[in-house]
Amino acid sequence: MTELELYSTHRIRNRPEMLAKVRQAVIEHRFSKLSGWEEGGEERYAADIDRHAFKRHDSTVEYIVPWVNQSFPLEGKTIVEVGCGTGSSTAAFAKFSGHVFGYDIAGASVEGAKARLAAHGLADRATFCAAEPQALLKTIEERHREEKADVVLMFALLEHQTLAERLETLRIGQAVTKPGGVIVIAETPNRLTYFDHHTSQLPFFHMLPLDLQLLIAKESPRRDFRENIRLKIEECGDGDPPLEHLIRWGQSVSFHEFDLAFDNVDSRIIGSGDHPNIMRLRPPKSEEVALRSFMEETGIKRHPGFMRYFLDLIIRV
Repeated sequence: MTELELYSTHRIRNRPEMLAKVRQAVIEHRFSKLSGWEEGGEERYAADIDRHAFKRHDSTVEYIVPWVNQSFPLEGKTIVEVGCGTGSSTAAFAKFSGHVFGYDIAGASVEGAKARLAAHGLADRATFCAAEPQALLKTIEERHREEKADVVLMFALLEHQTLAERLETLRIGQAVTKPGGVIVIAETPNRLTYFDHHTSQLPFFHMLPLDLQLLIAKESPRRDFRENIRLKIEECGDGDPPLEHLIRWGQSVSFHEFDLAFDNVDSRIIGSGDHPNIMRLRPPKSEEVALRSFMEETGIKRHPGFMRYFLDLIIRV
């Protein structure tokens, strides 16, 4: 029986010296390079800086890492992280595993991740690599074809990919995971629930066709998303609408992609969002009740992890 287990003592929000170093790293290597930095600086990006500096790390190390560790002990294990960003989740997992290999398409983010791991005193527990978008997955496959990983981590990743990229990522994830190892999916929005908690913060948004999403985006209460999409539409003028740009902001995923990528995926799931840790991190919402009721009434039998508003899954390979 799974039990609630939290690694609260490993949060950094109350460790001012370490937090200051990490904050400086993400500002220097990521935010100071954004086009709007000169206009608004740290004040403009305050919420995002907090998220990158400590919020995602702290929620990951407190809730996600012990959730994985209960189902698949991490000590001494090798992890390949696809889309490591500035290293929030990398640092959280590196403390409890053997070694993390972090990959990302943004060189600036990778430099920030290196600085973050150094600030945590974990520089020797992680190796980072930046690659061009079209080469990232091939690079991972080539580097880990022989020396496979125990864990492949995809944290807040799949929603930012096209369908083809998503399926290829899941395929390569299996190819570079040792038999008996796991693929960990974390914080991926579920398209079968009503509200878009991830991108637009609008009801039904992620169920709409992309061209309709572009028209509705101006209604989003999320200012940075709303304004960015407006500017991108203006930039395109009479040219092709920026549908791929909208995808990169984040769409949603459902069990359908996993059915295409895995043989009998439900039987492979050894941990999911119905675990007490994830329930504490993401309290239940009424839309999940509606989805569950619909599936029961129509005889659709799926793993409970596919009925949460975010998909958090540990899949045995």
